[in-house]
Amino acid sequence: MSNPFEKRATEYLRDDEAFLSVVTPAPLFTFFEPKAKDGVLFDRLVVVVGTPGSGKTTIATLLQYKTMDILRRTTGMENHKELVHALNRCGAMRDSEIVVCGCRLALESEYRDFWELPYPESVRTGLMHSLLQARAVISWIQSLREGNAHSLEEIEIIPKDPSPGRLAQIGGVSGPAVYSRACEMEREIYRIGSALVAPKLEVLSRLALEGYSPFEVIDKLSVRRTGSGSARELQPLVILDDAHSLHPQQLAELLRWLARREQQASRWVLMRLDSQTPQAALLDSFENDQSEETQRGPKIAREVTTIWLQRKDDRRTQRTQFRSMARQMADRYLRLMEIFNRGGITGLASILDVPAEPVSIGREKELAKRVLRIQEELQIPAAIRKDLEKEIAGYFEGASSEDNATDVRLAMLRILMHRFAKRTPQVGLFEAEDLEPSRPVIANAGIADGARIQLMHEYGRPYYFGIDTLCDGSSENAEIFLQLAGRLVSLCETRIIRSNRSGPSLPASLQHKELRQKAEEMIDDWRFPERRQVKALVDGIAAECITKALEPTASLGGGPNAFGILQEAFEQIPKTHPHLAEVLKYGVGYNAIHVKQDHGTKHESWCLVELGGVAILKHGLSFRRGNFLERTSEDLAHLIEGDAP
Repeated sequence: MSNPFEKRATEYLRDDEAFLSVVTPAPLFTFFEPKAKDGVLFDRLVVVVGTPGSGKTTIATLLQYKTMDILRRTTGMENHKELVHALNRCGAMRDSEIVVCGCRLALESEYRDFWELPYPESVRTGLMHSLLQARAVISWIQSLREGNAHSLEEIEIIPKDPSPGRLAQIGGVSGPAVYSRACEMEREIYRIGSALVAPKLEVLSRLALEGYSPFEVIDKLSVRRTGSGSARELQPLVILDDAHSLHPQQLAELLRWLARREQQASRWVLMRLDSQTPQAALLDSFENDQSEETQRGPKIAREVTTIWLQRKDDRRTQRTQFRSMARQMADRYLRLMEIFNRGGITGLASILDVPAEPVSIGREKELAKRVLRIQEELQIPAAIRKDLEKEIAGYFEGASSEDNATDVRLAMLRILMHRFAKRTPQVGLFEAEDLEPSRPVIANAGIADGARIQLMHEYGRPYYFGIDTLCDGSSENAEIFLQLAGRLVSLCETRIIRSNRSGPSLPASLQHKELRQKAEEMIDDWRFPERRQVKALVDGIAAECITKALEPTASLGGGPNAFGILQEAFEQIPKTHPHLAEVLKYGVGYNAIHVKQDHGTKHESWCLVELGGVAILKHGLSFRRGNFLERTSEDLAHLIEGDAP
């Protein structure tokens, strides 16, 4: 088959069992289980916000009843056991039995068209709400009937309020009547929305305009077997995917309606991060956002559970969890490719985790001469150099990294010499033998990282290789990971086909070259609002970070990959620099940059505007977080001024 890494799972794995074979349960444990423990996943509106490729649609597909039913029937498969366990922990299943009947409705352009109808706003929104409810009811009942599992007669609804008026407007309680009413309502409203010329308001049918509120009436779905006295009760769940496709006011009205406490059905709304206001996207303040477009919406903190698929509170844990999830996902995708199965290759790490490649012998000699010249220029005595070399050797004795080749040691020595000279008073050559620097000159992981970064830029030494680097370059985003991994997997496949003597494993130099090239291609393919300004921002930040990383003393170790703005000043950007706020919003929304709030350094609180993984790969910077250049909001604004549309 074609390389599965190059497509989304929800796009090419139409078969549910094939889809389940590659899905990892990690996002459910990370983002949804904590909310399930609080009991807020299915009793109120849940808004799930994430960047493209963060797994929103995959999660929605997994929560559909038909998908969970396949899991229930095939729990013997190892991967399915993990998914069932995750769904149990999230409350969608209980003791491996389904308790939630989920359906997914994609809010594509068809629904936005209702906003353009020449009717009063109340009529437009009412038609769309009725259509959504009708299609949800149809989906719930059809999923229960799939594969002749149940007949219509075996399905009933359990109403929250059994008053005759409420039951009559949804068709009653029996499956056939409720289904028939939903189909009739869907046909009539679809006819209005799909008409080339919208019918005049006065000719709209009574059916389309009258009340239809199954979300307020249906408490549970009851399923029984004919001749059996027992019945199963299921909590209805509707997942509205791609809500960002709606008009902003239409979306605000939808959220307000779905958040009403009268709604009994469980409601989830999935949307992209860039659909939020700059205030919400940049400051994580969706719960309190009351912009002009959303002020009519619900009081989010009380009535809505918000799940951000980009955790910003514990980024070390997030990176570790994503590495684990990405490895699982990659290994499952790899098993779909027969060429790797035949070779007994079951893990991507086995072909990417290779030894580092030092510079050539000729370049190593050139580096050694440069280090000797620097020693002479800085007047570093031979005894001091020997002490610095011992310091480096001592570091590597306790370091976990195996990349301790001579070129790295020489580059570290060069950095330590510059630091020693900077910290030592300028005195005569012979007096320097007995002097100590103002602060100890110590070899550590930061110095080693700085040495490798400098070797990459000066000598082309490979820096980006291995499965962890691939994960870190993905900005904790599944789609970006698959795109980067796809390039490397294709190269491995080619090596196997050509019977390469060195085997399928990719040398560090080839991984480094291909990852940087792919990153540049991905940036060139950016297609989102303000992309030119976002690119100018990324390039400007990267240029200054590279300059800092290549300083002789490597004062920030491997160098910075972010600008730091005082937190108080950053929070004012939506007011003081509205265009910059829009640019930042789209940069965050499409993983070009990341925003880290309340980073404490130098007794100040900073907001870090960090480069995304793809930008780091392209420009040649370190993935280590926390190092930044102190800048202002005006500095950020200046970077985009020269690229205005």
